[in-house]
Order: sequence, then structure tokens, then C-alpha cells
Amino acid sequence: MFKDINGIRIAYTDEGQGAPLLFVHGFPLSRATWSKQVAFFKANHRVIAPDLRGLGESASGPGPVSMSRFAEDLHDLVQRLSTGPVVLVGHSMGGYVALAFAMAYPNALSGLVLVGTKAGKDSPEVAAARRATAEKVRTEGVSVVVDAMAPKMLSASHADPAMAASVHGFMAASKPDGVMGALWGMADRPDASARLGQIRVPTLVITGADDTVIPPSESVILAESIPGAQLTVIPEAGHLVAFERADAFNEALNGWLESRSSAPGFRGTISASHQPG
Repeated sequence: MFKDINGIRIAYTDEGQGAPLLFVHGFPLSRATWSKQVAFFKANHRVIAPDLRGLGESASGPGPVSMSRFAEDLHDLVQRLSTGPVVLVGHSMGGYVALAFAMAYPNALSGLVLVGTKAGKDSPEVAAARRATAEKVRTEGVSVVVDAMAPKMLSASHADPAMAASVHGFMAASKPDGVMGALWGMADRPDASARLGQIRVPTLVITGADDTVIPPSESVILAESIPGAQLTVIPEAGHLVAFERADAFNEALNGWLESRSSAPGFRGTISASHQPG
């Protein structure tokens, strides 16, 4: 399905009925990374999984795309879909977007799940490398990023060529403008660390024990900094933990959702206001 959101044609999946879950993919991936979660959770939830602008099947626009811009797209999408407050599940760059969403639209959240992500901004060296990669994409295409990142998505111990081929395919559909815009946006994103203590929605942090892209130590920091957050480390899983170890991931998320629903009346908020930039 598609909707025009902020002048961009956004592709999304919307299946099932019940309390809404919003799954947000990482870079330079697509909503297809959540296919195993859509299949599992749609029995009891309304599951929404968009392609962020410029990635997957969504259209792109020129220039940098900030994490706040991605968050604004998500907010406008769930408003158009009349979901009410959502549990937002964000992976990697999708986690950066999830934190921007949490700060900007607290009343649109009923829960937060941060997967293989972190709160800190890029170091000057990493930011410079992202900008340099964006220039390579301009001249050489998205294969520059896909070929470099696809092998890092799964754990070193995985031995499934079909799974590796799927991961490559998740990335290959992205548009050059979209990849460049996301790279520039990540390079310029602010440090969210100082505001983690203001999060008041129930929060689950999930990481793969063998994640080498964003190491589990970053998830520990998130869980220790967000009031009441729970941490789950899934063994034998790399960066794309929800796809590589889907059964373990779904069990962890489902257990947390069930425990959260057993505390009726909890409605979290983010203290202080924030205007998206």
C-alpha cells in the first residue's frame, strides 16, 4: 500500500487488528526485514511497517533527511491511518528515528522498543566517513553501500546463504538519493543521550550478542538510562537480530507486550517538549 506523506510516496504494510505496532527498519534496509514479525504479530495486533523515504519501495527526494524528518513522516502516516498511540519498534537507524519520534510526539506512543541501536551521535570521524560514502553513492550507485554493509548484518556464525541473499535484496531496492539523504541525516543527527531519562513509556531494548555494527554495550547504556527499561540480549545474533533470530526476537517482544498489557492504565509520556527539526 502507498500514501503520499509530506510530498513523498511512502510504501507500507498494514495487516491485522488490535493494539498497533509500528516497525521501523534500519539503513539501508526496507520494511521486508520485518516480514517475520508481520507474520507473527498480525494475529493479535495491527502491524504497520513502512519503508522510510528513499528506501525500499518509497520514493525519495533530494538533500539530507534528518531523523526528525523521518519521524515526522511516521507521525503523519499513523495519523492518516488513525492508529491511536503505537508501540514503536525501531532498528538501528530506525532506532535513531524512534528516539526522535519519542521526543517530538510523546502522545502518539504507548511503548518503545529499541533494537540494535544507540543514543549517541557520530564521532567526527564517523560523520566524515558517512559524508564521503554519500559522495561515492552519487558517482558509483547504491552498490557501494550494499556490498559493504550486507555482510555485517548477520552474525559471523550464520551459515545460511539464502538468508544472506535476502539481506542483500532488502538493501538493493533503495534509491541513490534516499541512501545519500539518510547518510547525511545520520552524520548530522544530535546526541539523544541527555534526554533518555525523560522517556516515560514502557521501553524494551533488544540486541544481538554478536552485533558488530552497533555493539551490545550501546544497548546496555540505553537500558540503564531509560527509566524502567528492560534489556534482552539474544545469543548467536548479529545486527539484523529480528530477521536472523526471528523466533527468539518474537518471543522476547511478545512476552514484553503481554507483561506491559497486564499493567492497565499505564500511559507514558516524555517530559518537556520538542519541536521536530
